[in-house]
Amino acid sequence: MLKELNIKNFAIIDQLRVEFTPGLNVFTGETGAGKSIVVDALNLALGERASNDLIRTGCSEAVVEAAFDLDGSGSRDIAALLSEQGMDAQEGEDLLVRRVIASSGKNKVYINGSLANLSTLAALGVYLADIHGQHEHQSLLALERQMEMLDSYGGHGKIRETLADAYGRLQELRRTLDELEVGEREREQREDLLRYQKNEIEVAQLKEGEDETLATDQKLIANAEKLAGLSRAVDEALYSSERSVLSGLGKAVTDLRDIVSIDTRLAPALELCEAGRVQIEEAARDIASYAEAVEFDPKRLEEIGDRLDLIQRLKKKYGATIADIIEFGNKAVEELDRMERSGEERERLRGAIAELTSGLTEMARELTNKRRGAAADLESKVEAELAHLGMKKTTFSVKITQEAGNDTDDGLKVGPRGADRVEFLISPNPGEEPKALAKIASGGELSRIMLALKTILVEGDNIPTLVFDEVDAGIGGAVAEEVGKKLRRIAERRQVFCITHLPQIASMAMHHYGVVKSVKQERTSTEVHALAHNERVSEVARMLGGKTITDATIRHAEEMIERGNA
Repeated sequence: MLKELNIKNFAIIDQLRVEFTPGLNVFTGETGAGKSIVVDALNLALGERASNDLIRTGCSEAVVEAAFDLDGSGSRDIAALLSEQGMDAQEGEDLLVRRVIASSGKNKVYINGSLANLSTLAALGVYLADIHGQHEHQSLLALERQMEMLDSYGGHGKIRETLADAYGRLQELRRTLDELEVGEREREQREDLLRYQKNEIEVAQLKEGEDETLATDQKLIANAEKLAGLSRAVDEALYSSERSVLSGLGKAVTDLRDIVSIDTRLAPALELCEAGRVQIEEAARDIASYAEAVEFDPKRLEEIGDRLDLIQRLKKKYGATIADIIEFGNKAVEELDRMERSGEERERLRGAIAELTSGLTEMARELTNKRRGAAADLESKVEAELAHLGMKKTTFSVKITQEAGNDTDDGLKVGPRGADRVEFLISPNPGEEPKALAKIASGGELSRIMLALKTILVEGDNIPTLVFDEVDAGIGGAVAEEVGKKLRRIAERRQVFCITHLPQIASMAMHHYGVVKSVKQERTSTEVHALAHNERVSEVARMLGGKTITDATIRHAEEMIERGNA
């Protein structure tokens, strides 16, 4: 619950510190005194966005501090949320929130003394207080809000959470499948191309370096006749002709032997010539064999040419070398494998989507049935509450319909909140067809419907503090007294704040605060004070009689306060 609120340089508040206790806390004051400023400040402490216009004129910054007692049913959620943000919070300890609104635009948020962001504070605010101002009454017109109220009453939180989680998973699977199926035609064309490229490379049966070997063979066969002629000529020059090198060298060796037999100084020269004759004989035999082996094979030459042409075409398509072509083929195989696995993944996703859709449909139908059951019960309870609030003849009904779609076999549209459209209808007068709240409900009726709903729903939520700003709009007399009684009943289980201009409600207060606007040194300021019993009587009397307060008015005020606290 809210224990303390400190406000500095905020709107027309100079400096204000107010301590609060459990029960029904009522704020009253003359019109224009600034009663709603306290609610505005509390809104900031709960994470509402701030404007520089809220800074008191002549000041550089406004500060709002709030202390909350975490000894309540929502404290575990708050502790868990703070833990996620790296902040400590223990059940039973206070939560301290500080907002600094600077004219420079550099606003700051502190939670338990640690700098935090606004989104974290807003998330905490959901667990700390529920504020119902005049604009919040208007939120009752939103269909989403009406569904939330019905589900809160029916205790549908768990199935809603499970359904929303399943819907989120379903959407993720659908997105993944869509990504895989984008450009299906292009994918098929790509697959056909890859298969063609893979087959073309595989059929070629390429071997690294074979293009170089083939080029050498092609050159040899193309020049076979020339090579044969030249090799025969060399053979004749070296060996086979009468005037061959070998014949001349043989005669030289014979002559050298004669010389060496007389003068051994040429013995080395003789050895060289003899060795040369042996080498020439070996070379001549090799050349003769080569000349015999050289053969022009036009068929083989054509085969080599065709093979080299094929390799060249593949190089133009797939890479500068045979190694590059082979690598290209390997990558094509890998991509085809991935595509095949992608096809299997698509089938798996389709199966998972079908299974999840079926489960989601069943949950949506179950939620619809639960909502219909809760709606019937809520209708009777709201009508009973409205009867106490001066709307005895009002018929309240909850209309539940489904939107058409293709999410289910029976043609329903399922979303994260199920397949239903929930709408609150009322008929203020007997015999009239119930219509949407937005079409026929007045501001006062909306206030009372909201109060009736909160009276019923307060049992089902864990929010420790409820704030009602102008809940008494458009009502008075006995109805106002009944509103006060309902607020007091709610305050037996929750801390309740109420800003009111009606004495019937003010007299029900467990704790009464007076809001006064004063002018000091030509500066206007709003002050808030806890009222003692005599001050309460005077304030309620003022609300009853205005400026003219008689003894009868005072007695009436005392009676109302005594009756309100009975």
